Amino acid sequence: MQLLIHLPDELVARFRSAIPARQRSDFIRELLERSLPNHNDELYRLALQAQTYDDSHPNEFADFNNTMTDGLDPNETFDLAKLDALCQK
Repeated sequence: MQLLIHLPDELVARFRSAIPARQRSDFIRELLERSLPNHNDELYRLALQAQTYDDSHPNEFADFNNTMTDGLDPNETFDLAKLDALCQK
C-alpha cells in the first residue's frame, strides 16, 4: 500500500542522500515496525492498563514522595565503605 506523507525538505534531502532509492521503502517499513507499539504484545497491553489506572487515580501516590528520604540525609554523599560497614552488622 502506498502512503502519502509530508516531511521537511531538509529531512527528505538527508533521507535521499543516506538511503539508496531501491532501499527506501524497506528502510521506512523497518523503522515503523520497530517504533510502533504492537497492540498484541502483552507488556504493551499491561502498560496501557497501568496508564489508564494512573490517569483515573491521579492522587493515589501523592504522599509517597513524603517518605522517599525517610532516614536518609539528602546532603550526604555515597560512601561504599560506610555501606559495607552497615551491611556487616
